[in-house]
Order: sequence, then structure tokens, then C-alpha cells
Amino acid sequence: QIHPQSHLIWAHVSKILLYYVMYEACQAAWSVVVYAKSIPEALPVWIYGMAMILEYFSMVFVRSALSAHFFPRVCLLYFLGYHLYFYSVPYGFFDVALIPLFLFLVHAMLYTILAFEVSSAASGVISVETPREVYNKLSWPEWTAQLPSEWTMFLPLNARHIPVHDTVADEVNDTQPNDASPNEI
Repeated sequence: QIHPQSHLIWAHVSKILLYYVMYEACQAAWSVVVYAKSIPEALPVWIYGMAMILEYFSMVFVRSALSAHFFPRVCLLYFLGYHLYFYSVPYGFFDVALIPLFLFLVHAMLYTILAFEVSSAASGVISVETPREVYNKLSWPEWTAQLPSEWTMFLPLNARHIPVHDTVADEVNDTQPNDASPNEI
């Protein structure tokens, strides 16, 4: 062992601190660009806070294909509705309008869990072995036991996958039992 475990822990703490500083810097920079007119002082903090809640909700609870299709689109629709009001009214009740926005976002979160996630978990599509229904299919070889690189979180969800341990390989020609040969198509 070259380094003690405390080095790894402090490296992760430093990374989290760096990401937080980057988040705050982006928040300050984009607030000047997006919210340049006269607004309540804490409005950007509330909007970015709601976006952070949605990000964490997506990471933890959006696991089925229907949720991954529905939830981001509905949240985008709600945010676009709020910003349509924001840009169409010179001096509106922007801070009061955050309350219905927040309630609509909570509605989208509850609907996603109750309508999509519960039924997917009950049917077995999502389980301990398959924590997500859709994944990123990479076009390059990657070790299966390795954690993916951080930049892969910006790739679109484009593949349905089953865990590596649930696949049964034919030992003769190393094909999957469900794969169709070119002659069978």
C-alpha cells in the first residue's frame, strides 16, 4: 500500500469541495446572465436549489424507463412555464410564483414514484440486481467491475441492459442464447 486510506478520503472531500465552489461560481455567473432584471435577492438561490433537489431525486428515484422518459420532460415544462412568466412580466410576483412551481415539481416527483417506480419495482424490472432499467451503452471497451468515468453521466440513456451475472454464455461460440444468427433473421 503506497498511500494511507486517509489520502483517498481527503481526495474525495477535496473533490466535493471543488465541485461545490464550481457550482457556486456557475450560479453567480449564470444569475447575472439569465436573471439580469430587477428580481428578489434570493430568487436564483431558490431556483438553483430546486434544480439541485431535482438532480438528487433523479439520481436516487428515477430508475425505470418510463420515469427517465417522463420526469425530465415534465420538470422542463414546469421550469419553462415559470420562466415564461418571468420574462413576460416586468415586475411580477416572482418569489410568490416559486410556490406553485415547487408544488408542481413535488407533484411530478410523487407521480413518478407512485405511477412508474412502484409498478416497475413490483414487476421486477427494477431490483437489487438491476437497479436501473436503462443505461449508457458505450461504444468502447470498459471493464465491467470498474466505476464509469464521471464524464459519462452526460451521455444519453441509450440501452437496456441486464446485469453481467445474469447472462448465460454458450461455451462453444460465445453467443447469448437469445441472440439470433444472421441465417435465422
